[in-house]
Amino acid sequence: MAAARRRAAAALLLLGLLLPTVFAPTPAAAEVTPVFTIKDKRIAESSGLATDTGRGLYWTVNDSGGGAVAYGLADDGSVQGTLSFRADVRDVEAVAVHDNHLYVADIGDNNASRNFVTVYVFNDPTPDNRTVSYQSYDFRYPDGPRDAETLLINSAGRLFLVSKEGKGGIYAAPAQPSRQGVNQLQRVGDAPAYVTDGVVLPSDGRLALRTYVSLEVMDAGSYDVTARAALPFQPQGESITTTLDGRALLVGSEGTSSAVYRIPIPTKVAAVPSGSASPPRSAAPTTAPADPGTTPPASGSDTEGRSRRGTLLALGLAAALAVIAGVIVFAAPSRRRR
Repeated sequence: MAAARRRAAAALLLLGLLLPTVFAPTPAAAEVTPVFTIKDKRIAESSGLATDTGRGLYWTVNDSGGGAVAYGLADDGSVQGTLSFRADVRDVEAVAVHDNHLYVADIGDNNASRNFVTVYVFNDPTPDNRTVSYQSYDFRYPDGPRDAETLLINSAGRLFLVSKEGKGGIYAAPAQPSRQGVNQLQRVGDAPAYVTDGVVLPSDGRLALRTYVSLEVMDAGSYDVTARAALPFQPQGESITTTLDGRALLVGSEGTSSAVYRIPIPTKVAAVPSGSASPPRSAAPTTAPADPGTTPPASGSDTEGRSRRGTLLALGLAAALAVIAGVIVFAAPSRRRR
């Protein structure tokens, strides 16, 4: 009888040690946190981001009404200086950097009424608060005016515009555009619905296009989607670029004190919310992809699966120990009565 009680006590002790770990509340997943916030009050409608690896900074622009100025940002979001130019811009929506040139794209056209759009080019751009000279190129769509917020530049220096509409298109500029007259664009592929910005990935030349809620990575030759992921909720997500090391992406939003998030370059085609012409009012149920150190594992991830399996195993073990302890306690007296 004493031995049985000792065995039962040992089993119950083990059960008591196990239960707190089984039923302890699981820590809530950490919120997605920004890598930096653009706090400068002059930047209230950041509508594009571009990575300037040579200078170790990012460029951004305000959209319609923001004037002919680009802002150079440090990697903490602080403004290092500006680059201004004398031009009657209408709706600046995108910015890009290629081969020591800064490109500012006046391509917005909400009413689809512009006869042509303009891209301004600056050689050796420096955010030193000066007003500088520029070159400019005018472009016309082959199928009528289009609203656009995305400028892409491939490794060869060729420009592409991506229209922001339900059946979006990718339009290529001539390989050698002319500064005399208006250059004709060529539609070369279909784009996701309502693209708000994009960037060419330096690692392999693929196109990373964002909407208000999702990211699509496309092959630059076939324009097939090779990867897709949801994006973290932003009030009006209208910018994307690569990190300075090119290993991940940054996504930003319009608005004062706008947050910029780091996300990994997706590798799989995931289910994402449908794009729309207007930004969402709240976060979508689909979570953003995990980036080590910055975002929690996405729902359904392998990490989450292992956690669930471990919890189920622990619960099963706890139940088995409880049964064993009961059998030991009640079996011993029954043997003595015999």
